Amino acid sequence: MNKRTLIISSCVTVTVLMSCCTVTPPAGERTTRDAQDAERHLFILSGQSNMTGGLKAGFTKTVENTFGEKNVAVVHHSKSGRGIRFWDKDYTFPDNYRFPGKGVPSERSKQQHGQEYGPLMEKVQEAFKGKPYDTVTFIWMQGESDGKRGLGGVYEKSFLRLLGRMKTDLDRKDIGFVIGRINDSYMSDPHWAAMRDVQVKLAENADHGAWVDTDDLSEPDDGVHFPKEKYPSLGNRFAGKAIDLIQQNNKKR
Repeated sequence: MNKRTLIISSCVTVTVLMSCCTVTPPAGERTTRDAQDAERHLFILSGQSNMTGGLKAGFTKTVENTFGEKNVAVVHHSKSGRGIRFWDKDYTFPDNYRFPGKGVPSERSKQQHGQEYGPLMEKVQEAFKGKPYDTVTFIWMQGESDGKRGLGGVYEKSFLRLLGRMKTDLDRKDIGFVIGRINDSYMSDPHWAAMRDVQVKLAENADHGAWVDTDDLSEPDDGVHFPKEKYPSLGNRFAGKAIDLIQQNNKKR
């Protein structure tokens, strides 16, 4: 056997030995590693009376089925009858605005601005403790109060201010959002129709925004709300849009 043949033979022997000694992790260990490597997602649900516990339940079920229960956190805070100003501390009423049937906004009403943001963020900060998240998505079902009170003209700036504050407080520039467009129960009111248009515009003009159509979930007699049994479906609808946003963003990376 010459020197060249000996070298080749030795290399083949080493390769075979290395292949035989390769150890495949046990199934349980592989599962644990996969879970550790999986992305974790935080969803922040807020709004007024239509942001119900039923909506949260339907939403949570869908995102957990998609990403895994251990990889998902859902924060929920809602308050009935509140305009967006209750989440926006720097809210300003339109020039010369008067509440329908009540007159000029009082100093007391101005002091209410941002009241719901603090309680919401307390829950969010609790969810963040020791738990880094790969994505954060804001789910917003609100606007009925503003639509009925003719406040659509300042809604866009107010929402963007709210979203911007959340990004600053969480030190996350990549927060996506999904808006639920208020239903079509008061389409004869131009203020209501204008509010719907603003909500769609907000979503469609954003890189990480989407909106949910709610018109088919209620009948005229239901008014601004939805039948109780429809809220899980609305939650599922929100979740589907949120999942789409996350997956689309992953493709861009």
